[in-house]
Amino acid sequence: MSAATSPLRALPGASASPPTGAGVAGELFPEPLWRELEATLAALDHDQLLWLSGYLAARSAHTSPPAAALASPLQPVPVAAAPAGAASKVLVAFGTETGNSRMLARKLAELAAERGMAVEIADLSNTKLRQLARRDHLLLICSTHGDGDPPEPIHDFYNALMDASAPRLEQLLYSVLALGDSSYEQFCVTGRQLDERLAELGAQRLAPREECDVDFEAPAAAWMERVLAILSDVVTTTSPASPVTGAAVPVPQAVATEYSKNQPLQTEVLENICLSVADDPSAVFHLELSLDVSDFPISPGDAVGVLVDNPPQLVAAILDATGLSGDEAVTVNDTALPLVQALREQCDLTIPSKRFLETWAEVSGSDAVRRVALADARAQREFLRQHQIRDLVAQYPARPEAQVLIDALRPLQPRLYDVANSLLQVSDELHLTVKRYHYPFGNRTESGIASSYLAQLQPGETLRLYPHRNARFHLPDDPATPLILIGEGTGIAPYRAFAQELSQRPEQPPCWLFFTSGQFEQDFLYQTEWQQMLHENRLYRIDTLFRQDHPEREPGDLFRGAQAELAAWLQRGAHIYFCGDKPLLSRAETALQQLLATTHGVDWKALDKAKRIHRNLY
Repeated sequence: MSAATSPLRALPGASASPPTGAGVAGELFPEPLWRELEATLAALDHDQLLWLSGYLAARSAHTSPPAAALASPLQPVPVAAAPAGAASKVLVAFGTETGNSRMLARKLAELAAERGMAVEIADLSNTKLRQLARRDHLLLICSTHGDGDPPEPIHDFYNALMDASAPRLEQLLYSVLALGDSSYEQFCVTGRQLDERLAELGAQRLAPREECDVDFEAPAAAWMERVLAILSDVVTTTSPASPVTGAAVPVPQAVATEYSKNQPLQTEVLENICLSVADDPSAVFHLELSLDVSDFPISPGDAVGVLVDNPPQLVAAILDATGLSGDEAVTVNDTALPLVQALREQCDLTIPSKRFLETWAEVSGSDAVRRVALADARAQREFLRQHQIRDLVAQYPARPEAQVLIDALRPLQPRLYDVANSLLQVSDELHLTVKRYHYPFGNRTESGIASSYLAQLQPGETLRLYPHRNARFHLPDDPATPLILIGEGTGIAPYRAFAQELSQRPEQPPCWLFFTSGQFEQDFLYQTEWQQMLHENRLYRIDTLFRQDHPEREPGDLFRGAQAELAAWLQRGAHIYFCGDKPLLSRAETALQQLLATTHGVDWKALDKAKRIHRNLY
């Protein structure tokens, strides 16, 4: 890349066309040094130049260069030096749905504190945009949820940032770590949007955005090292022995420190009851798990992350196709274990990553795989719609070394399941509601790894899990608040936990349940319990729609005829909850919104802004 096209072309000391010894460059640099600098710049790629641009911008802000040297539009507004003896705190902010961004934010804060930097951690779900206008340094870690949505808890912050009225942020130096899953088309899109919007508002990048797939540990660690190396020259530091830390916004304790993805609780299966026809491919199961500890932080509305194993037949298919025995020793996360155990417990054996495509192109020598590995993201996604890992290793055979195979695979991800009981009613058990999942793939039908694993568990077997807090789906603080609960399928699980929790209170709020599912006879989950609650006046009313029994009806038909009473409940301060299938319940919410706006002038946006609408959609 020439200096004329380099993003560094307007930095102090760099000229669009720098003749030796002429202009500012000639005044600032001896000729040998300038030639060496030009040669170095010419050897850098775009990302390296962009990183260096941010690094030099940050140093120039710290060292307060002359005003004439700051004429470039690529330069940030100088950051005022911290008063003598004061520490310029770095804001580490995160947006998360499953907890990975929170975990990385805490790790980054620890690393910064070890280097003597004063740091503050902020959860974007509790952060006001105006707070960024008072900040100089921001390190932002954010995931993308589903197929391109920001994490549900940060919707308020996200919308405020994207709004045309968002404040200018010229004083802010920042960098973004974006988490995502490349099996989705909108990979890391929320991180990209946040990064680009901050730049539009005048903030300056300390370092380029890093985009991470589900195997985020290594690239996240590299990004942390880069940004901390830059910040070490920018911010005032304290003694590493006595770092200054804090919390710009109170960070909710999402998981107990005792239990996490890396340190799960091992629990015993007490019961596994099929709630529908057992041979139905989409059968629903009720799991009861022992909870023999008293410090497991879980409340109605929360979920547990479940760590599952790959099915033995899939592991065997991979071993057969690669010619490996399974006894080979491999290392995963610095732990040595047999290959067969790593494939069963640690690795995603379904979705190939870009790294797997690149590795398999090399070890198989296949030109077809090499073309896909070099193609753009759209072409890769199209290829992966027709090929899972077992297809690739069978159609393009190779004999890789065991460690090479392990290093190419994505980590096996935990799955989140809503807790279906309240510990106030049953203190030593956890209940889960699991629907066996099947989906067409090519000319065959595939089974969901997690749901199939859970459906086959027998009493006495063990399961590894950890708590996942979902504070935005909890019961209201005011115990008298009326509740409108709208659920689809297994989305009824947290409402069962709500009902059990409410049954332990001296007085219960009015509670109205709307439920939609497949068939009345098979899919009215926990029907006996709901009918008992209705009989005992613990439920005001139940409205149901079973789509297979009434295929002509739409989800929004659940509410027709009830709009006047629903509007009256909302006038009394009712909260509305949606839980279950996202496409179906999104249509139901739109229908309810339009119905209430048309007939009773209900302002849905005002309800949402007042945090009276709660969503847990998947």
